[in-house]
Amino acid sequence: MAARRARSFQAVSDAELQLLQELWKAPATPQELQAKLAEAGAERAYTTVQTLLHRLLRKGFVARRRDGVAQIYSARVDRDELLARHVAALADRLCAGSVSPLVLSLVKTRRFSRGELARFKKLLEDERGSR
Repeated sequence: MAARRARSFQAVSDAELQLLQELWKAPATPQELQAKLAEAGAERAYTTVQTLLHRLLRKGFVARRRDGVAQIYSARVDRDELLARHVAALADRLCAGSVSPLVLSLVKTRRFSRGELARFKKLLEDERGSR
């Protein structure tokens, strides 16, 4: 089952992620996205923006609606859902589906603030209490 999930997982390229990050802020037309990317120093041709949007649409990460002649795109997944999909795929690939080694690796190799540690502790306590 883990291999099947990993195969069905659709990764997001860095360029696609830039568009999603803008769409998480607000729905936009391809022209608006092109302008926002240019403001951020990541200029893309209009046709490139359209191609990236079509890929995201095919992968199910964005939705499209018409407003007159304009096509307006919006994100269908939020950052947390995208992150969860990537973590699950990584766990499937590297850890036979187990997320624990990934979490333990993060804890061992990263420094967390007191606030983050408190949030982790609360999540673990809530999880323990729900069982």
